[in-house]
Amino acid sequence: MIGGVPGAAGPRTPFEYWSEAEPHYRSGDYARAVEIASQGLADWPEHASLRYQLACYEALQGHRDAAVEHLAIAFEHNPATREWAADDDDLASVRDDPALA
Repeated sequence: MIGGVPGAAGPRTPFEYWSEAEPHYRSGDYARAVEIASQGLADWPEHASLRYQLACYEALQGHRDAAVEHLAIAFEHNPATREWAADDDDLASVRDDPALA
């Protein structure tokens, strides 16, 4: 960047982690999608969209507790994610969890 301090680049955006994980999600390699997207939590631990995506990947793997944890954080930081989850087939396996009520 012109005028930026050399070596002082900011963190990757949450979208970059999701974007990199997306092809693995689409191919059904949910474990790899989780691995990639989870790297973003170091810089964006409370980012609702990143947590939501991780909830989807975890739910699709059958990792209910991890999915619920990510989803609860997403709900807390962006109430709109609760609406997204209501009809998201990726989250069908966790939608009835009492922790999400």
